[in-house]
Amino acid sequence: MGWGLPNPKASTEKGWFIVSSALGCGNASSVASEVLSCMRTKSSADILNAIPSATGTAGILGMFVPTVDDTVVFANYTDRKAADVPMLIGNNDYEGGLWRTTFALQGLTFPTNFWHAFNLQAFTCPTGIRANASLAQGVPTWRYRYFGVWDNLAFSTDSGTYHSAEIPMVFNTAPKTNTTEAQTAFGKYMRGAWTTFAKDPKKGLTTYEDGWPTWDPTKDTLIRLAFEEKTGANLAKGYQYDGWCAFANVSNTDSSAYGAFPQDVNPSVPPTPLATGTATDAGAGSPSGTGDAPAATTSAPSSASKLGLGIWTVMAAVMVVIMM
Repeated sequence: MGWGLPNPKASTEKGWFIVSSALGCGNASSVASEVLSCMRTKSSADILNAIPSATGTAGILGMFVPTVDDTVVFANYTDRKAADVPMLIGNNDYEGGLWRTTFALQGLTFPTNFWHAFNLQAFTCPTGIRANASLAQGVPTWRYRYFGVWDNLAFSTDSGTYHSAEIPMVFNTAPKTNTTEAQTAFGKYMRGAWTTFAKDPKKGLTTYEDGWPTWDPTKDTLIRLAFEEKTGANLAKGYQYDGWCAFANVSNTDSSAYGAFPQDVNPSVPPTPLATGTATDAGAGSPSGTGDAPAATTSAPSSASKLGLGIWTVMAAVMVVIMM
């Protein structure tokens, strides 16, 4: 839960009272129950119109984002067991494309390597960790990575397979203009998979089309949806994308603890492992790991190939500030 999420309680409360004050329902000095009762009398349109405009990530996520309450959002996920329910989990190939494009429109730009690190830190690595947590408990788990980039859904040359890009495909709400045969065929395939899982989450996907294998970080079981615009499972090992997670720290929201990523991060090409060594705790078979790391330890980046820790820390701190 890095990159400024979950937000501090004080930040979320501030957003709440800004809106409640604008609607005449009181502020932080008012009786909380009276503020809530008043807000419940307002329409959704009134509440949305009362939310002030924002820039950066706040302009995308809004003012009300996850806050630890130990009821819905917890502070100790690493100490908790995964839910004992079947899991279909995945992420998009370039989640950060949404933020990258939005920030660029606001005059904020970061190097490509920063966005590769962002995708790893916030999406790829947490997805692998969560999938492995279910796997360790013997829960039926399928893991996917979505690659679809379609002309009628792209909004910039840098957006790629951005955060939420899969939603129009799942709900069949993509624009009908500039739709290709490949996109139409894949959309039907994706919706079929989602409905199959919903109908029979324990075993349905094992016989869907050619069959989806359950997640196993040691085998080709990562389902690559719309890879090269193809319909089908397009299987690969998770390590192909998880290998760089050795440089991520997804369990700490302190930006100063993130460390340095190599300059040449390429999320589609795993880092070259050393010939000898021992597996890291992010390797295969570890409930907290993120994929099929080989037995050898991932080679350490040279000082010349690293982003300076100070530069990386500043960038991460800027992201946190923008999000709050």
